[in-house]
Amino acid sequence: MAPALRRWLGVAAVGVCATLLLSGGLWGDAGSIGTADWRYRELDSLARAGLLSGHPKGPLGAWRDHITRYEGASLTLRAIEGLGEAYSAQGEALHRIAQADTSTERPAPRPVTVEDLARVEKLIEEFRAELLTMGVRVDDLAAALSDIDRRMKKVEAEQERHAVDGYVQFRYQDDNAVDKEEFLVRRARVNVRGPVSERTSYRIEFQLDAKEAGKARGSKVQLRTAYADYKLERGRLRIGQAKLPWGYELLASVPKLWTAERALFMDRLFPNQRDIGVQWSYRRSASSPQVDVGIFNGTGINASDNNDRKNVMARVDFPVRDGSVAVSGYVGEDDEGVDATDQERYGVSARLGQGQVQWLAEYVTGKDGGYDVQGWYAQVGHPLSKVRPDLLFVKYDQYDENTDGPGDLFRRWSVGYWRQLDKATRLTLVHERRKPQSQFSELSKWDGNATYAQMQVAF
Repeated sequence: MAPALRRWLGVAAVGVCATLLLSGGLWGDAGSIGTADWRYRELDSLARAGLLSGHPKGPLGAWRDHITRYEGASLTLRAIEGLGEAYSAQGEALHRIAQADTSTERPAPRPVTVEDLARVEKLIEEFRAELLTMGVRVDDLAAALSDIDRRMKKVEAEQERHAVDGYVQFRYQDDNAVDKEEFLVRRARVNVRGPVSERTSYRIEFQLDAKEAGKARGSKVQLRTAYADYKLERGRLRIGQAKLPWGYELLASVPKLWTAERALFMDRLFPNQRDIGVQWSYRRSASSPQVDVGIFNGTGINASDNNDRKNVMARVDFPVRDGSVAVSGYVGEDDEGVDATDQERYGVSARLGQGQVQWLAEYVTGKDGGYDVQGWYAQVGHPLSKVRPDLLFVKYDQYDENTDGPGDLFRRWSVGYWRQLDKATRLTLVHERRKPQSQFSELSKWDGNATYAQMQVAF
């Protein structure tokens, strides 16, 4: 934070304390603001994020279950200073990364959002009279926020520089379905990304992964992702080969998947999770729904279209308390003439948090390969460690590849645990209990339980 701004806030704080003492604001209940009041909730959000300077990170309820208007105004001043300190910390963290400074393990700061700035601006306007009574020049507060906003743009510019990143996954697995124990380099991905102008950026991703049992030896190499983004005023236009905007698990990067594997119906209905086309994303504000619409070939990655009909996909993600709910739809066609089949998928997804418990579930129904299909999964997880990020989880996924036919249902329970050993390394342990019915396709591949341990290194 600039020294002049820090000195100004220090003088203001002395004036605040003197004013509160003279007015009895520290003890009086005049204008009391309780926990149900929006002003208390906004300040509580800033406190939980650790953005109230001089105030310990945590809920306001740990301090008081109500505050006076003067205390609200004082906490608003603390929020302004806290935002400035957070942006400075973000800048320092980026500098350490750029210099490859690993001498200390200082955690990266919690990113400050546009929503945080909006909260503080709203509180300044609400407590304008109290701030003026304290001798605070409200216009100077707006200038302080502008200074923070300028630093935010500087930090974001640092983050948007060209970068090379990726990950490698090493796995040991015991798969009873194919009666094989093995070590393998399961997957390696390399991303090159960065800006090319003020509004345009790009991303290119290559993948090397192990071939399935029975295939020729060696690894297969793929161009997975290749797109350009163009920033709009309240959204983004994406052109190229990219992930399909569907639900949550499909869009999640592999390093963040709890089980290190997607539900089987996701892999069946959305092979490679990507396609070539055009996508448009729009979100009015952080608290508004996000809308994604795309037009694609419908033939997957690195392939030209096989008919004259384009496939259309849409997704709307609605924020809800402690999570979000998304609805998705996909309509198109694969192949042409007598070989043409409909590609239809309709689904709903939900992710919620309750305390430390995390929930995620998705359901899809539609048509694929000439059959009516249906699939769903649900997973729940809870951390065990208070030292490093980790999660103990259970997941169930199910896929019916022909709802009109008997005996072709796939079911799987996955129980596991992952732990972040350091900022780059994650260890995942999973046991799968699979129960495919006798008419399920690729029965030999799935008719048996499996256990695997995976080490993932990001760079």
